[in-house]
Amino acid sequence: MKNLAMPDNGGCIDSFSSQYHHESRCLNLMNRDPCLVWFSHNLAPLPQHFIIKLEKLSQVKRVGIYIHGENNQNPKHIQIHVSTDGTKFTKLVDAEIEQRSGDFLYDLNGLDHVIERVNIFDKENTQSVNAQFVKFEFTENYGGSGVYVAKAYVFGEGL
Repeated sequence: MKNLAMPDNGGCIDSFSSQYHHESRCLNLMNRDPCLVWFSHNLAPLPQHFIIKLEKLSQVKRVGIYIHGENNQNPKHIQIHVSTDGTKFTKLVDAEIEQRSGDFLYDLNGLDHVIERVNIFDKENTQSVNAQFVKFEFTENYGGSGVYVAKAYVFGEGL
């Protein structure tokens, strides 16, 4: 499986709610350097989000994020939604995130199941979904003035 969110696999940022300044821009999510992050604007209220557009309609099997460090801007609650057209989104992940650095990955289980915890490598229940747009939404943090994320993952295969 490839990370379809990466530009060399056809992914791009479609839109985002805010960014702090050019050093913390949303485009940093497209860079493979985990030290570069997207940081939402410190004056913008939660929820904050970004939407990744895949090159084409794809079978998405696993989604998630990477958080670089531990601080009060870490996301505490994440929702991940998918769409085939960029207008109507279906929520597939609605989960609490531990206050730690590292990967938070979610294997999808079709359009009718909302994942509520990290569940990677749950092969018997994994079911891919068709999507071209993936929305990462952060509804709560650990008390800081914004939210930051280092990487976004959208694993799957093009149709």
